Amino acid sequence: MEKGLTIVKNVKWSESLYDISIDRSTGIIVNIKPAGTGEDFASVSFDDTSTIVFDAGGLHYVPPMADMHTHLDKHFLGEPWKSLQPFVTLPRQLEFEKSMLGELPTGAGERAKRLLDLMLAQGTTTIRTHVDVDPQIGLSHLEEVLAVREMYRDRIEMEIVAFPQQGLLRSDSVSVMRQALRAGANYVGGVDPAGLDGRVDASLEAMFELGTEFSAGIDLHLHDPSHLGLYTISCFANLTEQAGMSGRTAVSHAYCLGQVGEAEVRSLAEKLSATGVAIMTSVPIDRAMPPIKLLMGAGVSVHIGTDNILDSWSPFGNGDILARGSRLAEASGWVEDHWLLETYKLISKAPLTPKVGDPGSFSLVNALNAMHVLAAAPPREAVFSGGVFVGGRAFPTNRQMTTIHS
Repeated sequence: MEKGLTIVKNVKWSESLYDISIDRSTGIIVNIKPAGTGEDFASVSFDDTSTIVFDAGGLHYVPPMADMHTHLDKHFLGEPWKSLQPFVTLPRQLEFEKSMLGELPTGAGERAKRLLDLMLAQGTTTIRTHVDVDPQIGLSHLEEVLAVREMYRDRIEMEIVAFPQQGLLRSDSVSVMRQALRAGANYVGGVDPAGLDGRVDASLEAMFELGTEFSAGIDLHLHDPSHLGLYTISCFANLTEQAGMSGRTAVSHAYCLGQVGEAEVRSLAEKLSATGVAIMTSVPIDRAMPPIKLLMGAGVSVHIGTDNILDSWSPFGNGDILARGSRLAEASGWVEDHWLLETYKLISKAPLTPKVGDPGSFSLVNALNAMHVLAAAPPREAVFSGGVFVGGRAFPTNRQMTTIHS
C-alpha cells in the first residue's frame, strides 16, 4: 500500500458504497472505487503511521462545510456565563460588547481555538471571520487570530476581515485598518455607513479606497433598514463595478432586502449579479431575511454564516453551519428534494459527491441520502480534513485531537 494514505471504506452516496483514498502529504483524494473491490485493509490499525484505515460502515458522505460569516474573537464559549441586556440602540450595544470582551479572562487567540475546534468537529473546513480592530484595541485581536490561522492552516482555510465594529469613520479607524491589512487581513470590513458612520458615500468610499490600495476584498455589515439599506447596497454595487472588484465584495446581513417589495429587490438583485456582489446571511429568525430564492434565481452569489455564537449579542448558536442551512430550508418552506440539495450551495464550496483531485475533507453521518442529511443535520460521526481524522463522535481521544491540532 502507498505510504501516507488515509483510506475511508464503505462511504455512502448515490445509493452505493465507495472506498476513498487520500494522500495525507497533499490532502488530496487520489482514488475512489466501489467498496469491496480493493484489498482487505482489516489488518491495518490506527497505530500504523503510513496508512490509516477507517471503515465508515455505510455512513453517508457530507461535503466540507463553509461558514462565511463568523467572529472568532467575540464569543464566550468556555467562559463563565454572561447575562445579556436587551438591544436598545447600536451605539449602546457596542459599548456593552466592548465592556464584556474587556472583562474576559482569556485572549482572542484562545477563544478562537475553542470555536475552531468546535467547527472542525462539525465538518466546517472553510471560514471567513471578522476580527475587531479600532484605535483602542489596535491589532491585538487580529495578531492573535493571525497566529491561530497559521496553527490551523492545514485543517481550516481561513479568510480574515479587518472589522471596524465601532464604525470605520465614527471610530476614526482608517489608519488602524491600513495596519491590519499590512499585517495580513484579507478583507476590508465596514458597518452601517448611514446608521453608524452617518455618511453613506464617505464611508463606502473609504472602504473601497482601502480595498484598492491593498488589493483586498470588501465585506460590509449592513443593518440599515428598508430603502436606506437598498440605497447603500446600490452604491456599494456601483463602487464594486468602478473598482473592478467583481466577485470580491459582499454585503452581510442586508435585512433591508426582506423589508421592501419584490419588484425592488428583483431590480437590485440583477444589479448585484451583474456587478458580482455576494450576499451573506446568518438566517435570522427574529427579523426580516433577504429573499434567498429570489436572489439565487437572479444569479446572486449567496452564502450562510453562523455569526453570533454565545456572545454579547445573543446567547444562542453552536457553530454548526449544516444546522444553519437546515434552518434556512425549513424557514423558507423548501421541502422539495431540489431545494434541499440547492441549500448545500449556500453552506459548502464543494460538490455533493467527491472526485479524484478534490481535497480529502468531508464528514460522515447516519442518514438515508443527501436530502435527509440537510433536513436532519445529524451528528457528525467522523470528520476528515485533508485526509486527517479531526473530529466527530467516533474521534478516538482528546489527546489525539490535541496532537493533530498542534
